Amino acid sequence: MFVDGQPVALGARALDLLVALATQPDHLLSKNELLGLVWPGLVVEEANLHVQVSNLRKLLGSDAIVTVPGRGYRFAAAVVADLAATAGPVVASNLLAASAASAAVPQAIATARPAQRLIGRDADRVALETLLASAGCVTLVGTAGVGKTSLSRQVAAGWSARSAFVELATLSKGDEVPDTVARALNLQLDEGDRAEQIVRALSAESLLLVLDNAEHLVQAVAELAARLQALGALRLLVTSQLPLNVAGERVYRLLPLALPAAAASGSDNDAVALLVERIVAADRRFEATEASRPLLEAICTQLDGLPLALEMAAARVPALGLSGVRDALYERFAMLTRGHRDATTRHRTLRNALDWSYRLLGEAEQRVFRTLGVFAAGFTLDLAVALLADGDDPGRWDIIDALTTLIDHSLLVASADDPPRYHLLETMRAFALGELATSGAEPAARERAARALLALVERFGTPGSSTAGGEIRGLCEAEMGNIRDALDWLRERDLALAVHLAAQASFAATFSLWRSETTRWLLALEPALVSAAGRALPAELQAFYWTELGRKLLFRGDPRANVLARRGFELWQPLGRPAGTIFAAAGWVRCVARAGDELDAAVAALDAQRLGAPGDLSPRLRLNVHGALALAAERRGDLAAVLAAREAEVALAREFGFPEAAVIAESNVVNTLSMLGRHDEALLRGEALLARVDAADGDRNPSMLWILEYVIHARAELGRLDEAHALIGRLWQVMDRTGEQPGPWLPAMALLAALRGRASEAALLIGRLSHGGANPEVTYQPIDLQRIERARAIAREALGKAEIERLIAAGAALDDAAVRTSSLR
Repeated sequence: MFVDGQPVALGARALDLLVALATQPDHLLSKNELLGLVWPGLVVEEANLHVQVSNLRKLLGSDAIVTVPGRGYRFAAAVVADLAATAGPVVASNLLAASAASAAVPQAIATARPAQRLIGRDADRVALETLLASAGCVTLVGTAGVGKTSLSRQVAAGWSARSAFVELATLSKGDEVPDTVARALNLQLDEGDRAEQIVRALSAESLLLVLDNAEHLVQAVAELAARLQALGALRLLVTSQLPLNVAGERVYRLLPLALPAAAASGSDNDAVALLVERIVAADRRFEATEASRPLLEAICTQLDGLPLALEMAAARVPALGLSGVRDALYERFAMLTRGHRDATTRHRTLRNALDWSYRLLGEAEQRVFRTLGVFAAGFTLDLAVALLADGDDPGRWDIIDALTTLIDHSLLVASADDPPRYHLLETMRAFALGELATSGAEPAARERAARALLALVERFGTPGSSTAGGEIRGLCEAEMGNIRDALDWLRERDLALAVHLAAQASFAATFSLWRSETTRWLLALEPALVSAAGRALPAELQAFYWTELGRKLLFRGDPRANVLARRGFELWQPLGRPAGTIFAAAGWVRCVARAGDELDAAVAALDAQRLGAPGDLSPRLRLNVHGALALAAERRGDLAAVLAAREAEVALAREFGFPEAAVIAESNVVNTLSMLGRHDEALLRGEALLARVDAADGDRNPSMLWILEYVIHARAELGRLDEAHALIGRLWQVMDRTGEQPGPWLPAMALLAALRGRASEAALLIGRLSHGGANPEVTYQPIDLQRIERARAIAREALGKAEIERLIAAGAALDDAAVRTSSLR
C-alpha cells in the first residue's frame, strides 16, 4: 500500500477493513457489517475492529474514518484508485455481492483526506490555492476551532504534485520542528544545521509542505519558513493562530462560517448547513424543517459559526434535542466536550481549544483579554483604555500593543471601519469572562466598564443642557448593547450606578431606535426606586430618573406619564438647579393630556421657573420650553396659536442646528395643519418631510411613525384612500424596527378603515382601543378621540348598532398580529 507515494506496511485484516470502508465512501457501516466482511464466519471481539481502525487512522490521518457513536464507522476521505485487485478474495467477493446494484466502480484512498466535506469553504480553498501558485510562505491564520486544519488538509489532498502534512501540535520545543518535518519527508538528518539539510533535500522537488498548528512554536517555524520559502519549487502552507511575521509571508485569515442574516431569515447559510450535516451524521433520524430552523439559527449564532463548536453541539443533539442544546449553551464549556476521540487533546473540548490559545499569551495580554470580556457588544479603543488604564495598569500605547497581540493571535476581531471597533466572538467572550471570574477581578472590571460607559453617555448632555452633536450621539448608540449588559449586572449590586446609567442612556437615546428599549430599562428599575433603597438615593438622581421615565412614557401615551413627570418636577424644585427644574416643568406640561386646572398649574410652574432663571437658557432648553407651550395651546384648542408656535419651533431648531428637533417640529406643523382642516397644505409639507427623512436615515428616525400617521391622515381626508392605505404596511414595519406598540396609531388606522368601507375592520380596531379610547395603557388626545368617534359613526351607519357593538367587543381581545391583519385588509 502507498500513502503520499510512499510504501507502507499494512496487515491483511487492516487492508481488508480499508477496502470494506473505502468501497462505500460516506456510507455508514455498522460494526456487525464490518466484522462480517473482514472476519467472515469467525467470532471475534469488537476490540479487534477498534485496533484495525486505529491502525488505519495512524496511516491515513485521524479524520479519514469517522466514528458514529453506537452506530458504526464511515469512510469520509476521497478515493482515487480502483480497488478491484486490492481486496483479498473473500472480502472482494463479499463486496462485489454487496455492490452489485451499483453502476459505479468503487475507488480507494491514495492519501489522507479531510474527514468530512467542508461546507462554506470553497472560496477560501480557491483563494489559498491561488496564493500557493507562487513560491513562498502562505500562513493560514484563524481562531481556535475555525477549521484551519481541515481546510489545509483539503488543499493538500487536492494538490496536483506531492504533498506532505506535518502536525506540530504535539511538539513542545522549537528544536523538535526540523526533525519532525524530516520524518514526514522520509529524510535522515545528520548532525549540524538540520534546517539547511532540509533545504538542500528539497531544493529541486515540487512539493506542498503543510505545517499545521504552529502558533506555540512560532519562532522556530518562522526561522525554518524563512529558509524554505526561497525554494522556487516548494510551496509552504502554515496554519497558525498568529502570523509568522517573516519577510515575504502572505497571510490569509480564515473567518468563522457565515451566520444567518436577519434580513435573509430562512435562507441557506454555511453555519446552519454544517450543523445540520453533523447532526444527521450523529442521528440519521434527524430532519431539518422550517419549524426547527429558528433553533438551528440560534445555536449557530450563539456559537459564532465556529466549526469545532458546531460539531460538538451537533453531537449533543441526539441526547438533548435542539432546544435543549440551545438552552444549555449558557454552560457551553461544560456541554461542548464531545470532540472526536482521535482528535488532538486540545480539540476534544471547546475549553481545551481556547485554553491552548489563552496560554500562548503573556501575563499582561491574558489580563487584557479576560478583562475585555465585560463588553458584550464590542468596544472602541477609548473604551478599552478607560477600562484598562487604571492606577498602575498599562497606558494607552501598552493597551494598543496588547490589542494588536490579541488580533494577531486571532482572539480579537477588528472591524474594517476607521477608526475600528473591536469585539470578541461570543465563545471567546464566554471563556474570557470565566477566566475573569476565576481571577477574582470581575466585580472591579464590571464597575469600571459601567463608569466608562456612563462617562460616554454623559457627554451627550444632561437635562437642560445643550445636546451634543451627531458624532457623540452615534457613539452613544453604538454602546447601548454594552449598557444593557452592564445594567443586568448592576441592578442587584449598585442601584445608584444602575439608575444613573439607565437614566442617562435613556436621555441620550431619545432620538434613536433605542428609545423603546431604554424605556424598558427604566421600568425595570421602578420597583427599586419606590423601595426604601430607592428613596435613599441622592435627590438629584431620583429627580432625573422620574423626569426621564415620565418623558419616555409620554411617547407611549401611557397615562402614568403625567404623575411621574410631576413627581420629577417636585423633586427638582428644592435642589437649586434651574436648568433641571425648567426641563422637568416642561416635561410636566407635555404630559398633561387635557385642558383644565392641572394644565394651568403646570404652565404656571414652567413660566415661573423660566422667567426666574438666572441668565439665558441653553438653546436646547429654549426649544424644549417653546414646544411645551405649543402643546399647552393645542390642549386648550387655540389651533391658530399652535400653528404659529410650531412654525417658530421649526425656525428655532434650524437656527440652533438641531436637525432631529427640526424634523419633530415640522411633523407637528403637518399635524396642526390637518387639525385646522388645511389638508392640502398638510399633505404637501408631510410628503416633502417624508422624502427628506427617507433620504437621510429613513426608518431609523424615531419620528417616522408620526410622520407616516400624519401623511396617512392627510391623504385619507383628501380622498386618496388607496395611497393612504399603502403606507399602513410601512407603519407596521417601523413599529417592528423600533419596538413601539401599535396603540398610539390605532385611531388613524380605524378611521382609514372606516373611510375605505371596511366597517368590520374599523369596528375591530375600535374594540382594541377598549371602547372609545379608555385603554388603561394609552392616553388618547382629543384629536384621537374625535377620529375614533368618527370611525364608529361611519361603521355604525354601514352595519348597524348591534353588529358594531358585537365587533367592538370582539376587537377588545385582539392580539397585535390580528390587529395588523385587520389594518392591512
